[in-house]
Amino acid sequence: MTIDVSPHETAKTKIADALDRYRNRTFQLIEPLNYEDIHTQFDSIMSPLVWDVGHVGNVEEIWLLRELDERDPHDLRLDDIYNPFDNPRWTRGDLPLLNKEEAIEYIGEVRGEAIDVLQRTRPDPTNPLLREWYVYRMVIQHEAQHQETVLQALDLREDLDPYPAAGPLANRIGRRVDDTERVRIPGGAFLLGTDDRTSAYDNERPRHRVQVEEFSLDRFPVTNRRFAEFVDAGGYDTPEWWSKEGWEWRTSGDAEAPQGWSRRLGGGWLIRRFGHVLDLDPTEPVQHVSFHEAEAFATFSSGRLPTEVEWEKAATWGSDAVEPRTYPWGEDQPRSAHANIGQRRFGPAPIGSYPEGASAYGVEQMLGDTYEWTSSPFVGYPGFVSFPYPEYSEVFFDDSEYRVLRGASWATSRVVARNTFRNWDYRIRRQIFSGLRLAWDN
Repeated sequence: MTIDVSPHETAKTKIADALDRYRNRTFQLIEPLNYEDIHTQFDSIMSPLVWDVGHVGNVEEIWLLRELDERDPHDLRLDDIYNPFDNPRWTRGDLPLLNKEEAIEYIGEVRGEAIDVLQRTRPDPTNPLLREWYVYRMVIQHEAQHQETVLQALDLREDLDPYPAAGPLANRIGRRVDDTERVRIPGGAFLLGTDDRTSAYDNERPRHRVQVEEFSLDRFPVTNRRFAEFVDAGGYDTPEWWSKEGWEWRTSGDAEAPQGWSRRLGGGWLIRRFGHVLDLDPTEPVQHVSFHEAEAFATFSSGRLPTEVEWEKAATWGSDAVEPRTYPWGEDQPRSAHANIGQRRFGPAPIGSYPEGASAYGVEQMLGDTYEWTSSPFVGYPGFVSFPYPEYSEVFFDDSEYRVLRGASWATSRVVARNTFRNWDYRIRRQIFSGLRLAWDN
């Protein structure tokens, strides 16, 4: 007997599976941690981890229960506690947060109701939230992004007992390559951004035509080897290589190398990751550098940071392309041969590890390993329309404080990683899994 399953029911099953899969990942990340680890705010630039747990449930309640089904709030006080705009990160440790058990109970209740609503809901082309099930993908991506935030916080804390899930990296040796090799990217007009309404965020839209001059780009992200040359050449003690703002940041703190680096007695470098102290692999992309550090390295290397327009052209287009690619390698969903994403390993992979993930121009490792700083401020594209709420993107548009990061890190979920995704942060931030590659004018 053949059972006829409608496309709507198939979509609902996939959505329910994805909701379940990413919730299980949240639980996996916090499961090895003790009560103090989860409830303590150990750095003012990050939230207590238990805040992130309650927040993902609160966002799910707002969008999947109230917006879609007009349900009454579970507790309006939770809206106040888990509103990120009313409560900057440095204040969240003083909030009356749900404890771990209460937060897990709350998000479980919300999830049960959300699945019930899903089973009774049909896609609605007249409702932008339900067109192609957009709101569900938004909620899934939101939880996935907070998982990356949790990992940033865990990696930042220096007194954390070694995080068991992030032990020494599984051996992966990239093919032997020249880490200074460059790729020429031709100039011309091309389409930047996307008109996708199924998954893309509002700041990725609309697709529009831009012009770019010919330039050259690092084939690979900047490695630890190259960045160590900058450090050893006095990079953190030479103001000529820094912008005025960058030097003020450098001299106001104690940064003398990327976050987590420490000198080994007798020479060389060690790196601390999630409480584990490891030998620094010179072939890995450097991570945990701020925009200011990236910019100073670029000056030292007689290069510059690429614009996000240049980055996207190198990732998305090619000499024979008539349509932009969703991923550097094409339209196939990300696989382990393409990129180091999805928390498969708790750190970057050596350069040369993913030749199958190269863009049409031959640029490698543009998705995965580390986000890459660009020189571009975070602003809206021409024709930008805020959706579904201005607090996701629009309130952050700023041509001075924020800079755009492109690509994805090793901690980025597959549902977030794509060529058009735009990350952003303050120029001083380096807790994110951020690196760089250089560009040059031709």
